[in-house]
Amino acid sequence: NLSISALDLPVSADGTDLGLAFDALTSEKILSGQPVTFVSPSASGKSIVSLGEMAAVSNNNGSGGKKITPLTRMVKAWIPVASGAVGGASVSTLKQYEFADIPILALYGDKDEMGKGVAQILVDSSGAKGVELEGRHAVYLDSPEEFVQEVMQYLDEEGL
Repeated sequence: NLSISALDLPVSADGTDLGLAFDALTSEKILSGQPVTFVSPSASGKSIVSLGEMAAVSNNNGSGGKKITPLTRMVKAWIPVASGAVGGASVSTLKQYEFADIPILALYGDKDEMGKGVAQILVDSSGAKGVELEGRHAVYLDSPEEFVQEVMQYLDEEGL
């Protein structure tokens, strides 16, 4: 059973803003309140990275553990698409996804060097699966069928 909701936050949005939107969608019964899989193209990944930063502070800068944080309360899996915010995140922040057992599928276009770099950072720091598709920065527009196929295959592989 798959349900998809699109959420477009401003580029300036952080984890707190995402939490407010998540809670509003939960109160309106659009979301169940259970953690969800986030697909975050480009700049929208900033809010998910911010949740990792919040978790790192809560977990004493990367000590790990299974504390309930805004990250674990909201995120079941993360599919960043060339999210530049990853490049500015600390290793401690990015380790939070691995500590919380949050799987990551990092997608990027073969013509997007920044996206490729972001995916490699996530592979190295968080155990993400990196997948290159044909296309530019907005690879979901250049290879929409392959994009959806990769996302659905990943969700199936992860039991999501």
